[in-house]
Order: sequence, then structure tokens, then C-alpha cells
Amino acid sequence: MVFGFLIDVPLLTITFILLLVLRKRIAGETARTRLPRFLLYLLVAAPLIVFEEQIDCMPAWCGKAVIRPTLYFLEIEMLVLELLVISLHARSALRVTAAFSVYAILFEYLIGGLRGLPPSQEGIFLVPYVEMGYAFVSLLPLEVLLERGREADVRAAVSAANGRGGPSAAVARIKVSMKLAVKAAGDWW
Repeated sequence: MVFGFLIDVPLLTITFILLLVLRKRIAGETARTRLPRFLLYLLVAAPLIVFEEQIDCMPAWCGKAVIRPTLYFLEIEMLVLELLVISLHARSALRVTAAFSVYAILFEYLIGGLRGLPPSQEGIFLVPYVEMGYAFVSLLPLEVLLERGREADVRAAVSAANGRGGPSAAVARIKVSMKLAVKAAGDWW
């Protein structure tokens, strides 16, 4: 921890709570950019990863490296999460974030920084803190990704309903119909 327990924990916790409360508004504004949502997701994740890693830095590089060595690994994790969200047609950023946080705890406990941590009062505190760190990193990018998807669905539905365009409107209608069928299937994601 960079500044010590009394500053770092409230800093990340308060920032996470603000992000949780304002995520829809921030995602709505961010999704208006003309960048592809695939790239936008990774670009939104990068500063959050840097911020979280700055607070929870390891002693080996704490204060010695501007860009942490874990940035690239976490970006790859976020890329895999993005591909899963897109392929599984996820609808709720909170549910995906919760599932990702459970994965993160298992990852950290089995091969990451929590490996070998004995059950103790410190462990009881660290597990939810690590879970919150992963939720902090993934919640806003997921919300941006899903908001951009909802925005595209609405545009396609409006264009298809208006009957504009020839083949592109027909493709849009088919695409909207397929997405509505997947949503009607009632899968949990």
C-alpha cells in the first residue's frame, strides 16, 4: 500500500462507491464516443487498472515503476472477460462483475498474491478487499460495453421500424429479432 492502510483503503472504497453510484451516467457519456466498443472497453479499463495497482502495489515495484508489470496481464484478463460477455450476451454488468470477482478471489488465492494466506483476521479482511479491487477495475468498462450494446440495439430497432434502407434494414431487423429471441430465452446473464 502506497500511503498506508488508513488512506489507501478508504481511497479505493470511496472511489468504488462513487463509481458504483455514477456508473450508468459515466457509461452513457463514454458510450457516445465514436470508438468501437471493443476498443473503448479496454481503454476505459486501463486507467482504472493503473489507479488500483498504484494503491495496491507490491513491495518489489512500489514507488519504482510508473506502469506496473501487472497492467498487461490484467488487460489480457479484461480482454478475455470482454470476449465472454459478448459471446454469452450478458445483460447485467453487476452480475458479471460479481462472477469476475469470485474468479479473482480463486485466482489470487490459488496462484496470486493471496497464495498461502492462512485463515486469520487479516485474511478475512484481505479477501473482500481484493474482491473489491477486481470489481473496481471491471465494473465501469463492463457498463460501457453493455451500454454501447444497448445503444446499438435501439438504433437498429428504430431504423428497422422506420423501414429505412434496403438490405441493411433487413439485416438490422434480423439482428434485432435474434437479440430479442436470446433475451426472451431467459438465460441468467
